[in-house]
Amino acid sequence: MEERLLTLGMHVTVGPDCDGEEVDTATRQLRREFLDLDVAVVDLPGVGELPPGTRAAAPAALGALAVTVTQSLLTSVLAVVRSWLASSQQRSIKLELGGDVLELTGLSSDEQRRLTDEWLRRHDRR
Repeated sequence: MEERLLTLGMHVTVGPDCDGEEVDTATRQLRREFLDLDVAVVDLPGVGELPPGTRAAAPAALGALAVTVTQSLLTSVLAVVRSWLASSQQRSIKLELGGDVLELTGLSSDEQRRLTDEWLRRHDRR
């Protein structure tokens, strides 16, 4: 039996003083890390082909990711998220799966792990 695919929406923030280019760079770095996990798809919503001469995506699209993943890889995706957050105190991320939102910002690694584990348990039952 094939595993059902889930789409996990994300919005990343890299700090209050960061510009669009820094957000774009961090988002694309996180995207590459997810692709290394062999998830089904990692989209940058709202970022299609940019017109010639355009340097960046629309401001609303900056920091947005949509990760299509199997239930079995969801734990690995969240481990990447926690690792990404640990590399800078300024970073935060908002996750959304099936209307259930989890925002991780300014938390200790232990608190992040506790919250993500609890969030995962809710989705194991669905």
